[in-house]
Amino acid sequence: MKRFFLVVILALFFFSVTEAEAPRVKRVPVWVYLETVPGSLTAEEQKAQLPPIQELDNMARFIMGGMIYGWKFIYTPSDLTRKVDEYFEISPIKEIEKDDPRFTITGLTAEYPRLLCTAIFTLDDSLKRWDLYWGSVLFKSVNGRGYAERTEEVEGIRKAYKDAVRDAVRTYARKLEKNKPKEIRGEVQLRDDPRLFTDGGKYVADIKVFINMQDLIPYTTF
Repeated sequence: MKRFFLVVILALFFFSVTEAEAPRVKRVPVWVYLETVPGSLTAEEQKAQLPPIQELDNMARFIMGGMIYGWKFIYTPSDLTRKVDEYFEISPIKEIEKDDPRFTITGLTAEYPRLLCTAIFTLDDSLKRWDLYWGSVLFKSVNGRGYAERTEEVEGIRKAYKDAVRDAVRTYARKLEKNKPKEIRGEVQLRDDPRLFTDGGKYVADIKVFINMQDLIPYTTF
């Protein structure tokens, strides 16, 4: 009996150690359309169009990059009184390189009209600082929803994600500052399970992000 309990304890210990040492993995489903909307692209744009498999790979790296490293953003809210147009832009904090062995695509499937896959990224020790950074309790989780026209093709998917980030930033900023700021700068990290679908001829991106609001610049004079 003692030997039995010893075996059980050793097995549980080995299991816990194995679990602790198991690599952390992030996954996200990604898809693009196999065909473009007729007439949505000019002749020059058609020639420049990448094959769907390459578009899928680029999109997977864009989304996964937002989940691993995050995106920087600059936001200027519109202000009719001051005749200021809205401006919003995101850029990757760091991109996933083409030869990065931690990034893979699996489950490649053609289900007309879409080409689908699962993007996978294995986190190693070099990414611990990103985990610690984005895991800070200082950063708030905010929902966002963004839209883009289906006729914008793959670029429309990027625009839908960008618009969703803008929506999240605007929602969070309104809670922090009653007066409309001149400019907002910061970073966001895309959380797990972002959702992309189409509705009424539009791409729709439903996301959650962690927000690090770094600079909120007020208007000094009217």
